[in-house]
Amino acid sequence: MQQTEVLLTIKLNQQLFVDPKRIVLLQEIEKTGSMNQAAKNARVSYKSAWDHLHAMELISPKPLLEKNTGGKNGGGTILTNYAKRLLQLYDLLAITQEKAFTILQDESIPLDSVLSATAKFSPQSSARNQFLGRVTKIVEQDNRYYIHLKIEDFPIELTACITHKSVERLRLEVGKEVILMVKAPWLNVHLKLVPLENCFPAIVKQISEESEVTLLAGEKLCYAAISSDIRLSEGQSVWVTIDPEQIVLMTL
Repeated sequence: MQQTEVLLTIKLNQQLFVDPKRIVLLQEIEKTGSMNQAAKNARVSYKSAWDHLHAMELISPKPLLEKNTGGKNGGGTILTNYAKRLLQLYDLLAITQEKAFTILQDESIPLDSVLSATAKFSPQSSARNQFLGRVTKIVEQDNRYYIHLKIEDFPIELTACITHKSVERLRLEVGKEVILMVKAPWLNVHLKLVPLENCFPAIVKQISEESEVTLLAGEKLCYAAISSDIRLSEGQSVWVTIDPEQIVLMTL
């Protein structure tokens, strides 16, 4: 299996601030409480370690190191809270970069959409139905906001109903990308066309023993939980509805 290594560097004011070697030095200082021991563990000279850390301190927005005058060993060097957070941020960015590189192997993921790519390695939701959409219209009615959403290769535009606060918090506007999330029990399957919002045709692809049905709507798979009184067969044409208030929106 091919292994990849993505090395992360951070510059401030066009000057090198952080790279893997400097991160190792900070990590060793955090472990040992000693710049001298940190240099030995990082396999660099004390002067080289001091030069690296001094260069970081000169451009850092906040101090990275402070002297520890207490303790049985007569003092040493410890990291400031800002430096500890820097280490945490570096780890977070490194993990994100590694995961971002893995999506290169999946050609179904569009790399021109930050939201779509991010969703592939962000925390997973219990909502089985997750679609990438784009806002086409925002309509205010009775102190509620109806967000019209276009999903590529889906039979119709879907409408979500949310509050004004949600519109502001998500900074929604026409053209913005969002992820729609709908739990399987919130998809209602009908045997004929019904006069309800978000009604679209679908084909039954698979029926599981857990009373969940896989549907093909346009070119999108979606999942619905069906009651025991509905009899379906694979290949059957059905209609599906989603209550606008049961659609959860997420964006960056």
